[in-house]
Amino acid sequence: MADNTYDAIVVGSGISGGWAAKELTEKGLKVLMLERGEDIPHGPGYVKANRELWEMPHRG
Repeated sequence: MADNTYDAIVVGSGISGGWAAKELTEKGLKVLMLERGEDIPHGPGYVKANRELWEMPHRG
């Protein structure tokens, strides 16, 4: 049976909720995050989203 015990519950996975969950898990807490919005899949260019500025194509 699954263990449904958590140290913290974060409601909402926006920028603040996501950051709160990150901070709590880094401190060793077991966190449950709840989100009622739809699942938005990553786009095809997501893998390249964290490139350095100089690695981005120039559009000018």
